[in-house]
Amino acid sequence: MLHLNLLKNPVWKRDDNLRDPFVYKTKDGYHLFYSRYSNKDWSKPENWSIGQVFTKDFITFENDRDISPKGFASPGDLIFWGGRYILPYQAYPEKPTKLCFSQSDDLITWSKPEFFMEEAVNLPWNQAQRTIDPTFVLDGDTLHCYFVGSDYVHYSGPTNLIGHAVTKDVELKKWEIISVNEPLIGVGGDAPDGAENVVVLRQNDQWIMIYSEGLKEQHLAYAISDDLYTWELKGKISIESQKWLTTRYGAPYVWKEEDRWLMILMGEDAKNITTFGLLHSKDALNWTMLQEE
Repeated sequence: MLHLNLLKNPVWKRDDNLRDPFVYKTKDGYHLFYSRYSNKDWSKPENWSIGQVFTKDFITFENDRDISPKGFASPGDLIFWGGRYILPYQAYPEKPTKLCFSQSDDLITWSKPEFFMEEAVNLPWNQAQRTIDPTFVLDGDTLHCYFVGSDYVHYSGPTNLIGHAVTKDVELKKWEIISVNEPLIGVGGDAPDGAENVVVLRQNDQWIMIYSEGLKEQHLAYAISDDLYTWELKGKISIESQKWLTTRYGAPYVWKEEDRWLMILMGEDAKNITTFGLLHSKDALNWTMLQEE
């Protein structure tokens, strides 16, 4: 169990901009996957890669390295299915931006990217032909994938929209896209430019989805579901303001640790530097920040 009293936000920062965190807990510690964004040029593939680092306590980090080629970003929820670990992510930023995954037997050595569900690039609401931010949720023998498409034409500016697909194919080759004609989550009063970066958890016999709402004024919002297909949007999640996320925050990941939930969050400060911080909660809806350094 983490000793949160020994930690201060942000819990991890480095020379590169850190984005899109995901944590996989094992008996030995925590594997932290993330997007490594370097050199402050968003448009060049060589400035993006999937990073992985290991920590036992979120104080000391070791074996930080890239596990993907350049030109990939946004690791989603890693699952163990079909006898191996599967990590979803995306090609980025070259178009068409497509979803992919890597496989591993040991959480150390990862396969080359394998593309999946390429037909989502051509969905009618995905005008920009851009699929990003895959999130896997395994429920019985069904794998759900929540993903993001984009529309740059029919709204006042670039808008991200959340889609949904399912499969029972452990090879991830055959998918049924549920949100063919319209997105699962689109624009709203608090998010005129849409939503992205989904995480889904199970709490008190109900599914909770927490996601980044809005792009220019990004914040957290949540929805609830009984079946992972139909979602009731519940609105904004309020969190304490701290310097490391004073400009915007998003890309949450949530996991359970004994009697509490932990959230790792990406924050952007006034100098446009992105780092990771931690929050904790008893109910996964009301969140408390760690102290700030």
